[in-house]
Amino acid sequence: MCHGCKRIGYPLIFGLVLTLSGCGGSDELDKQLTHSANLTLVNSLGFMTDFHVKKRGISTGDSGLFESDSLVFSDVPAKNHSSVYRYSYQVTNNMVNVGVKDSVNANKELKASKTLSNGSDLWVIAWETSGERALSVIDKKQQLTKDVFNVRLFANGRYDVTVAGKRILTTEKGKVTDYLTVNNCARDLKVAEHVINLCAGNLGASYLLVANENGALVMVAE
Repeated sequence: MCHGCKRIGYPLIFGLVLTLSGCGGSDELDKQLTHSANLTLVNSLGFMTDFHVKKRGISTGDSGLFESDSLVFSDVPAKNHSSVYRYSYQVTNNMVNVGVKDSVNANKELKASKTLSNGSDLWVIAWETSGERALSVIDKKQQLTKDVFNVRLFANGRYDVTVAGKRILTTEKGKVTDYLTVNNCARDLKVAEHVINLCAGNLGASYLLVANENGALVMVAE
């Protein structure tokens, strides 16, 4: 019985080796072990920023985050957003550090960390309130209701939000709301009594709007 097991085992092992080495198995294994995520900076600050991304190690933490090899986008304009950065990582190390610093005055730095899932699509939002700056990481999300403007809000404080004259919700500091549907792009949406003009957008599309007590700062398509 033991000898029979050996005669069966050898071909199986040999066949497995052939499958891995002769049929691209090693490449396929690499693909399975390599995941990716998309990261986009939303810079609602009043100055240009540089965007840094670096793998987070258990022992190293966020050290080296602002070194030159972690710079993915430089001079992202104030009240604007970067392009999408595709970050690849090994499945065994799915934590990432993200950082933003003033493109001119390097001592203004913000940091955050995030545990990733394969295929994550994320906004990295640089924002401030009462002179304090922060960095938040949230998932991108769409709501494609036709013939309306689909908007969710990220605010730096508590502000009443009205749509077509009706109070819908109050924002929370550093949090994103659920989606709102807006019919008239020019006058229906108000944040803290300030009219938000959505007419640069398209009907049926989804938008993230970063706002403060004075109204809209940045609007980006989700």
